[in-house]
Amino acid sequence: MDKYFTIMIIPEREKGVKSFRIPKVMFRAIVFFSVITIVIIGILAYDYSKLINQVYKNKHLTIENRQLKEQIELFDRKLNSLTEDIRRIHIFERKLRVITGLEEQEFQQMKSKVQLKESLRKDSEKPRLDNDILQVEEKGNPVRLKETSYSKNPSERFFPKLDQLLDLPNQDKTTNTKNFIKLKTLYEKKIAASFGLHTGYRYTKEWSQLTKSSFSLASQFARFDHSFNVMKNFIKDMEVKVHQLDQHLLDQDSFLKSTPTLLPTKGWITSYYGPRKSHYSGRIKMHEGLDIGAKPGTQIIAPADGIVTFSGKKPGFGYIVQIDHGYGVETIYAHASKLEVKKSQPVKRGMIIARVGNTGLSTGPHVHYEVRVNGTPVDPLYYVLD
Repeated sequence: MDKYFTIMIIPEREKGVKSFRIPKVMFRAIVFFSVITIVIIGILAYDYSKLINQVYKNKHLTIENRQLKEQIELFDRKLNSLTEDIRRIHIFERKLRVITGLEEQEFQQMKSKVQLKESLRKDSEKPRLDNDILQVEEKGNPVRLKETSYSKNPSERFFPKLDQLLDLPNQDKTTNTKNFIKLKTLYEKKIAASFGLHTGYRYTKEWSQLTKSSFSLASQFARFDHSFNVMKNFIKDMEVKVHQLDQHLLDQDSFLKSTPTLLPTKGWITSYYGPRKSHYSGRIKMHEGLDIGAKPGTQIIAPADGIVTFSGKKPGFGYIVQIDHGYGVETIYAHASKLEVKKSQPVKRGMIIARVGNTGLSTGPHVHYEVRVNGTPVDPLYYVLD
């Protein structure tokens, strides 16, 4: 059996044939290594193509991550702007609560509740005021009442989440809250699961810059979610407060309509409420209303809603109209030249009830205007808003 392969090289034009003898073992070895080399080159080429594709994907993910970060920063700026808007609304709402007296009313209710709890425990327990929190020993266990002391502004207790809302732009404070840390952990677990890192990702996430960049999004996602949740809870709380304020205003609507907030006629005040020298007796006498001078026949209007309790003539007052506005408030309009309403007639604010005149003990055309609370004359200017 032949042990060699003979390779002959025959030139086309030149003379002389060249031949080579190659052992079969070497020939087979060359063929084998050639096949192995081709396979390795094929594998390397495939891996290289996959690597190029992965690099492209990584570049795409990097751009996408950068866009996500920019979008989150944009959302943060919008949240901060919304926070400022809500803050202004909150301040306006607080002003309304103060103006309507609702805040002080709730504060007094809170104060009475604390006083009631204190009085119920007074015989068997020793209450102690510790700064702003009342601590009471109950069966050996301390009970902390959440009501704060009476000296503080009561409005600060109705919106405890405002400080959280105003701290949203401050990332240092936000990242230290328990809710933020909890949200960040959840987002890190979600990102780790997408990379197939179910355990040990807290250490391996720092190995690769790409992985580290991906995990950095967890903080931004968590910060956005935390800010959104705080804002949503704050708005929900504010919605309840505004609804409460609206209900309070509806309840007070009849009271406000019954408050004499207008001057009854257009003119000039010739005499104010208080002691003055009487034009007839020459002695100092209490003037229990306002004298508003005006042309005869000028309209006298009702400064608030009410019911006419008297319309006629009285000694000294001349023609007079008396209106009961409810809540213990009544008004008097004297020295009129003509009466436009009758007894028991309901009137609305701005309705014409009489005309300016000079009847009764009067030194000139004017209307004598009084406001009485539970029968006691008070200064009408205390109620006038125009």
